[in-house]
Amino acid sequence: MAYGPLCQCAFMSYGPRIQQKAPPIKENRQLWDKLTPFVSPNGAEPPPPGAFTLMSFDIEEAKSDPVHAARSMALTEPCTVFGSSQYTDGQVHDGHKSVQEQHLCLYYAKGKWFIKAINGVTYLESMTLHPWLRDGEGRPPKRYTSTAGKKTEAIQSMDLKRRLSREVCVFRLGESDRRFWVAGPLPLKEGEFEEDGGERKKERGERGERHEAKGRGEKERGRSRSRSRRRRR
Repeated sequence: MAYGPLCQCAFMSYGPRIQQKAPPIKENRQLWDKLTPFVSPNGAEPPPPGAFTLMSFDIEEAKSDPVHAARSMALTEPCTVFGSSQYTDGQVHDGHKSVQEQHLCLYYAKGKWFIKAINGVTYLESMTLHPWLRDGEGRPPKRYTSTAGKKTEAIQSMDLKRRLSREVCVFRLGESDRRFWVAGPLPLKEGEFEEDGGERKKERGERGERHEAKGRGEKERGRSRSRSRRRRR
């Protein structure tokens, strides 16, 4: 190996002088525009106090223990935003990887609840798909169904708002396993009806008929007794 000023071994040159180099350039590049914070829609108003409750549950927990799996929050604000952000005040959190920072908005206007997708896919579902629904007191709610064959609807940010009803009151964010639903006096849509409402009406009618028949029998017995007394006299 040759030695000299023009050809020295690498270990003899002591390597590069890192401290003599210019500091590396730090550059933060943003490849997309960040969305501005969502603003409450025009016309949103506070709901009646104590009338509506937001319920949530995870599917696996609800299947094993539907009563204790339910979590509730009173709906008192005109608008409630759902998403994965933990730094936005007043937002309902869902940390699933498919959920955006601000995913959807639930707001109240003119006596009705509406769902508006902000960013990402939102699924509206019929309550008939979830037999383990429980209200804030752990009781199963009245179940409503409809003649429509479609029980699930997917909406995105470019779609119009959707109105919640007695049957379609359950929604989920992205591919999350968590479900949210609104408990309270929601309006009925066209074609919706209570599942066992007809049977209850029939039972009430039968009870009424039995009561009327019993009353007529008592009246007839009373008349026959009065006639027999007159004959004896």
